Amino acid sequence: MKKSIKFIGLLGTVAILVTGLGACGSKSASNNNSAAGYAHSISQGLDAVAENKMNKAVTYFENALTQKPKDVKATAYRDQAQVYVDTSTQLKAGEVQEAVATVNDGVKIKNGANSLTTKLTKLKATVKADLAEYQQLDKDVTAQLKVTDGNYSSDILKQCKAIDWHKKPYLRKLKSKVNKLLKQTSSSTSSSSSVASTSSSSSSTDTTTVSAADKKEAAQMRQNIVQADPDHWDSTALAQVPDSVIVAATKKSNEMGGDPGTTANMIAKQYPNIKKDSSSDSDSNSSDAATDKESADQVRTVLVNNQEFSKSVLDSIPDSEILAAISGGFMTNSDIARTAGILLKKYPNLK
Repeated sequence: MKKSIKFIGLLGTVAILVTGLGACGSKSASNNNSAAGYAHSISQGLDAVAENKMNKAVTYFENALTQKPKDVKATAYRDQAQVYVDTSTQLKAGEVQEAVATVNDGVKIKNGANSLTTKLTKLKATVKADLAEYQQLDKDVTAQLKVTDGNYSSDILKQCKAIDWHKKPYLRKLKSKVNKLLKQTSSSTSSSSSVASTSSSSSSTDTTTVSAADKKEAAQMRQNIVQADPDHWDSTALAQVPDSVIVAATKKSNEMGGDPGTTANMIAKQYPNIKKDSSSDSDSNSSDAATDKESADQVRTVLVNNQEFSKSVLDSIPDSEILAAISGGFMTNSDIARTAGILLKKYPNLK
């Protein structure tokens, strides 16, 4: 009986040892699998970084952290990749200043991957350049919107027209301001060219020289303008406007079926001080029927008559280029000569 009891006890001891060894083996296998999974995720994550697939890289480094929670290297890699993703997203949303702050924090992450550190450093330089471009454009456009005499910067306008909003999403918050400036300058150019072209056509020698009849007509129109709306128009300022400008605006207004108010608004595009300070701008949107096409054609007529340019060549030049050439003014013979010089540089067969 005692031998039987001893035998049973021996079997129990063996069973316990076998179970213990089995558990140790299972734990060891689990650790090996965890280590292999961690290494694989880190490797896959770095491959994704090399391919600039940062969202994938973040996922792989997150997987590595499930194998080794709180691992310093995997955490740093994950954070670096996430900064890259966040910065790119902010730039696409036009949040350029926020993008600068994000990438600045990203380059300070310690224990990171060399490849990610290099990419973040390059991204930081790009973002800083984007911010500088944004701030300069904002400053330039804001200043141009305050121009009242039509003397806009052709370089800034050219830059605004050339912006590709799809390629430069970081500028998108300035889009409405840029469009406002382009609309404002287009309106100013159209109106000034309409007045200037008629004035130039009426005199073959000097646009500032007018006849006695023209002087009388200009004086009468000044009087009509003030009488039509004395609270809106300044007679003293109107007196300073050249007779040739008054006459040209009057003729253009008459062709359009306009009245003294229409004539005054055309003049005000070049001489805004004729409006009284207390007056409302509600009349400023009065009829300005001259389209870009009409304005460009008027410029072409003046250049054919005054500069003997080829009409066929002028007709082949886009209206936008014609109007851009007169952005500095088209009121005097010197303005006409300057415009002619601009066009001749690009189209020498005009002569």
